[in-house]
Amino acid sequence: MTRVTSGAPDLVPFGLCSLQPPPRPVLQRRISIASPQGQAATPSVVADLGGVPVRKFADHFAKQFQGWVETRPDHPAVAFVEDFDGGCGGPRLTYGELDAAARALAGGLVARGLTGERVLLLHPTGLDFAVAMLGCFLSGAVGTPAPLPESSGRGDARLTGIVADAGVRHVLTSPDARPAVVEWLARAGLTDRVSVHVEAELARPGVPLPAPDPSALAFLQYTSGSTSDPKGVLVTHAALAHNEAQIIRAMGVDEHTRSVSWLPHYHDMGLVGQLLGPLFCGATSYLMSPMAFLRHPHRWLKAVSELRGTVTVAPDFGYALVTRRTTDRQLAELDLSTLRVALNGSEPIHAATLERFVERFAPAGLDPTALTPCYGMAETTLLVSSAPVGTGFRGVDVSTEALADHRLVPAAQPERTTRLVGSGRVADFDLRVVDPDSSREQPEGHVGEIWVRGGSVAAGYHDNPEATEATFAARLADGEGPFLRTGDLGALLDGELYVTGRRKEMLIVNGRNLYPQDLELTVRTADPLFHEGATAVFTAPVAPGGGEAVVAVQEARPGRLREHDPRTPVAAARRALLAEHDVHLGAMVIVPVGAVERTTSGKIRRGAMRERFLADELRELFHTSRHTGTAAPRTGTTAGAR
Repeated sequence: MTRVTSGAPDLVPFGLCSLQPPPRPVLQRRISIASPQGQAATPSVVADLGGVPVRKFADHFAKQFQGWVETRPDHPAVAFVEDFDGGCGGPRLTYGELDAAARALAGGLVARGLTGERVLLLHPTGLDFAVAMLGCFLSGAVGTPAPLPESSGRGDARLTGIVADAGVRHVLTSPDARPAVVEWLARAGLTDRVSVHVEAELARPGVPLPAPDPSALAFLQYTSGSTSDPKGVLVTHAALAHNEAQIIRAMGVDEHTRSVSWLPHYHDMGLVGQLLGPLFCGATSYLMSPMAFLRHPHRWLKAVSELRGTVTVAPDFGYALVTRRTTDRQLAELDLSTLRVALNGSEPIHAATLERFVERFAPAGLDPTALTPCYGMAETTLLVSSAPVGTGFRGVDVSTEALADHRLVPAAQPERTTRLVGSGRVADFDLRVVDPDSSREQPEGHVGEIWVRGGSVAAGYHDNPEATEATFAARLADGEGPFLRTGDLGALLDGELYVTGRRKEMLIVNGRNLYPQDLELTVRTADPLFHEGATAVFTAPVAPGGGEAVVAVQEARPGRLREHDPRTPVAAARRALLAEHDVHLGAMVIVPVGAVERTTSGKIRRGAMRERFLADELRELFHTSRHTGTAAPRTGTTAGAR
């Protein structure tokens, strides 16, 4: 049997858990934090070790945050980076200012009777969202972050579905975004049902606020839905506080940390990790909009450089994009020597991506050991595991044939190999690797479904008892449980967690189990024309009455494709798949960059792409079955969110 069980986190002396070594040895204690069923842990000084106070972590975000308001009210809490040509400046709020604004909003929410109500939070990146989120925490309203509606109508169905699922009757937004929100409600026929509010109009300073309740809902986090429709994850305050404590322990962050992020605030990594995380430990969160990064990727690292950032995070595609798009001139202006933790998570992690990033930015002072792979999900609030800070990433070459048989076996040349990146060691969870069919634990080195339990696990899915029972109440064959079934496949090897893929997305080809992300990497790297685009691989019928075959949908830039015969890169992809995986490519469709759909967190929506392929709705530049191609898309289907 393979299991990893972590105890309570080691207590870090408050104020001396910096990324820099302490000036003198400090006695270690244990962090105290209540479980979801336990009693509230009031933040307080519990010991004094040589003049250094040791503090318990609170079991409610509002309590922990209030401690920082009282001890460092003038310290920057959150800042919005918008002036990339002038030192990466922008508006900011100190802890005292953020607290005052959040309390005034909370008073207005309480006065309107919205304690316990689901409130949809629709904001652009910036300070207003931070005020709204903390205002909900303080008032007892259940904030539900989501992406802003677009004028094109893209994303309307998702937002309307959230309103219906969560029973939303109120929306909080910023003044600039209100017109777009009102237009969306009109398009969706929700104008009479849902009220729109701007924070400043609701503000009621001085209204008595409810006492913090750890068992109450902190927020409703809608999953990004890479394999199914999004579900509302019920994150309690106790679970949020528990996970934030684990992040502090795992990352070694403290009040001196400077976090820099472009991740969307409605995604769990952007919300829990990059906004609430710094505020929980008294640090500063520097935020920039996702579009600022996507349009000019080097701005992300420019902000790290200018602001002397110590922590940042991105999915794998973010590291690949900034490596590819940063010019030599832009590189020469960077100083990344202060960056201590660069987290990579949310989607499959490729060793080649990390290696290229390190090689590209080493001249800017990047410490290779800052690269920190991690693993987590909304159902565990966020973090499950991460590489120990300062150790860098660990890659292992395993037998491709053995991996298809659900085993991790170190490869022996000259057999086919697959390189996996470890997702580090487990935080404060009881983690098991389980055969998903028999519910029996797997031995070390054997791939199974990842099951976890612990104080960070959410309370279930909103108004979905069947999905909650199936996902949050799993039991082993001997009855032990309950566990959360993550839906992810992985294995433990020498105490390190290796995530190999999603169970629902596993491809079965000629009786062999194959991971789509491995085939996608092979296709994408087969020819330079494909390097800048995303790839989706799945199985589907390619001829009437035919069986399932491997299909690849690959992005490319139309301008570059016009200069080449598209059959040449397709042939390269065929050869690479055959050589590396012994897989025959049944069909390939080349589409414009942006046409491969992603979830809000950047994961490839393979199921949606399969549906578009079968419905003949892809924006084709080239299709192997038609043997023709042009630079103009064959259909006008809109692309998915990126």
